[in-house]
Amino acid sequence: MHAKLVVLVVMCFTLNAVGGMGQLPVEASIVIESEVQNHLLKANVKNIGSNALTLRYIFVVTKNGVAGTSKTTQKGTFTVLEKNISSLSESRINLRKGDKLMAKLLIYQDNMIVAQDSVVFHGDNY
Repeated sequence: MHAKLVVLVVMCFTLNAVGGMGQLPVEASIVIESEVQNHLLKANVKNIGSNALTLRYIFVVTKNGVAGTSKTTQKGTFTVLEKNISSLSESRINLRKGDKLMAKLLIYQDNMIVAQDSVVFHGDNY
């Protein structure tokens, strides 16, 4: 039987949007589900406001290890309904001792970052 460890890492930053518009009610989060050395990273966005929003995202996952460096970038445009959470993307990665994983999620309105989250994970944690 495999033990399943679910780690929720949420560091939400809401930045001011264009001048007098105030803040967008958006939170970004990277959720990590782990089983032994296998990790599933989920890029999520939460709209805590009362209007639907159309935004863009970039989700970058980088792994540095003995075998070298791998990097995946996923991006797109999405609409999140009011008072709703949307899953934007997923990335599955295997970590070994000595590996380092970095993930960054950026949420944009036009060319301005309105929410972000990042995670650094070390394979030495086993």
